[in-house]
Amino acid sequence: MTPVSSNAPRGQSSLRTVQVLGGGNAGSSAHVRSLAEGLVARGVRVTVCAPAEADHAYDFRGTGADHVSVPRSSDPAAVGRLRAVCADADLVHAHGLHASFRAALA
Repeated sequence: MTPVSSNAPRGQSSLRTVQVLGGGNAGSSAHVRSLAEGLVARGVRVTVCAPAEADHAYDFRGTGADHVSVPRSSDPAAVGRLRAVCADADLVHAHGLHASFRAALA
C-alpha cells in the first residue's frame, strides 16, 4: 500500500480504493454504498466499478464516490477497463466470486 502523502489537503487522505461489484445484487450493492459513504466521509477517494444499473439503483455517486460502468462480463474489453481503473488504486476490494475473478484477471 502506498503511504499517505503529505501533499494531500488537510483532513483528506491520498488513499484511493476501488470497489468492484459483479452483478450488483441487493446485499452487495447496499454494502458497497455504505462502504463508499463511510470512506468518502473519511477523505478516501472511492471508485465503484459496477454495471450502470447498479449505480442507477444505489446512487454510488451520491456518496461522493466516482462510478465507472463496467459490465458483468469477463470479456477482454471489460477486464481491460477494470485494469485501467485499478491501476493506481491503493486497495481493490472485490465483492463476490465473479467480481473477485474479474479483479484477479485485471
